[in-house]
Amino acid sequence: MDRKQKQEEFKLRISGIKLGKHSFSINCDKTFFEIADIPDVLEGLIEVQIEMEVFEKMITLNFHFKGFIQHPCDRCCEPVKIDLDFREKLLVKLVPFVEENEPNEDDNLWIINENEYELDVFNFVYESIYLAIPTRVLHPDDENGNSTCDPNILKKLEELSGKRDANKTMDSRWEALKNIKLK
Repeated sequence: MDRKQKQEEFKLRISGIKLGKHSFSINCDKTFFEIADIPDVLEGLIEVQIEMEVFEKMITLNFHFKGFIQHPCDRCCEPVKIDLDFREKLLVKLVPFVEENEPNEDDNLWIINENEYELDVFNFVYESIYLAIPTRVLHPDDENGNSTCDPNILKKLEELSGKRDANKTMDSRWEALKNIKLK
């Protein structure tokens, strides 16, 4: 599937759709992650279930994200599989007149013209996945509390960590700074 076809999957038709509930399913696969260019995501597959409920002047969209991504470990740079399973909600208010790019304080409330033909949720899905990625990605510890990162990298990090041997003395110029008292 090419990029244009993939982006079209995220456009939900809202013009002329009947009131009530409608369901959609979209897969965020390799093509999605290439288009989205989410930093450091190596690969992934996330199924997005969308439950859309259409009212007279409002649409509610309930998203359920379930799948995984692979992201480099912040310690050893080896890939880490991160399972994702979360929900998001988007409210879309349909109004007769709306200025283009009307500012809105709430990212989960969109105000659009009631004559819009479709709703493009690509960026909403992108942002939801991006914000679900942990701020610090590390390999999990084993049952003994030891890191499961690449042992060669851990060894090299230990060597380069700057920890001093108990036998080494500090340079006298730096030693004098230890006695400075700050309020």
